[in-house]
Amino acid sequence: MRITIRDQVKAAIISTMAEAEKAGQCPLAAAEAAYPGVPMVVLGTCYGEMLSDQEDRWWQTVERVIDGELVRRAVASASAQ
Repeated sequence: MRITIRDQVKAAIISTMAEAEKAGQCPLAAAEAAYPGVPMVVLGTCYGEMLSDQEDRWWQTVERVIDGELVRRAVASASAQ
């Protein structure tokens, strides 16, 4: 149960950070303002997780584009033969 609560708190902080970043604000400052008293190490961990999630989504997009392009090339190549 403790991990679940921790995960929920981190998710709330990460959500606040992501919203702030989309609005052009500093994610860390927004989280500090929304959740006063949260240790900086927790905010830093949440910020790192937010960036990691962004990176994962970027890689997934790249992989889908590459997979799609490879399929198109294969079909075009097979059709040309």
